[in-house]
Amino acid sequence: MLKLSIMAVELKRDNVRCELAKNDDLGHTRCALCGIRPYSFCRCLNEDELKVFSKISSERMFSDKQNIFLQQEKSKNLYNITEGNIKIYQLLTDGRLQIIGFLYPGDFFGSYRQGKYNYSAQAIGNVKVCVFNETTLNKHLEKNPKLSRELLNITANELTLAQDRIRVLGKLTATERMANFILNISDQRARIKWQDNPVSLPMNRQDIADYLGLTIATVSREITRLKTSNIIKVLSASQIYINDRTKLSLLCN
Repeated sequence: MLKLSIMAVELKRDNVRCELAKNDDLGHTRCALCGIRPYSFCRCLNEDELKVFSKISSERMFSDKQNIFLQQEKSKNLYNITEGNIKIYQLLTDGRLQIIGFLYPGDFFGSYRQGKYNYSAQAIGNVKVCVFNETTLNKHLEKNPKLSRELLNITANELTLAQDRIRVLGKLTATERMANFILNISDQRARIKWQDNPVSLPMNRQDIADYLGLTIATVSREITRLKTSNIIKVLSASQIYINDRTKLSLLCN
């Protein structure tokens, strides 16, 4: 009887080991086959490093308008988008919502201050992300200088984007803001080898208005102005074709 019990325990342990090995293999396969890897911070890893790295990440899916996390929540995880788009926003002290960015596949997010997220993140349509436990990832970064440098580059790029946003809101006219926005979305799509013209705008007009510091009426008016000038063609509520990229670029200045 005792022998049978020991055999049962050993069989259970073997099954657990097999399941863990299976999960490790699935994680590595997921990372190795990830189409967005060339544009993500993990692109610097070789195959052996990737196999180790895949063990500290998991995959999650979010549906349209679902929050990934909320401003002032205790920060636990960091994220990398593999499919879909995300908007990041802050609630101001007077209750107004300020959209501070739109994220695309390959974008790393989840920055925090004093242990809390300093913005909220919400899915635009269906979204898939890689999830990293903050503590576990930090320990891994200590052992991998290449990965640390990649994340440092991402931080530097975020600072540049923040400076550009200050310029857009502080110095540019409504027409210049709209032109800048369309080109920026086109460039973001080109970066990850998506079709950059026509330009797909997954966010709604209210989100665009909040991001640019304009009203919905002004956004609609500026799109009509660009359309009338034959600089763009409006294919649908979510698609714009750039007829003259040079003229659109000139408007940004």
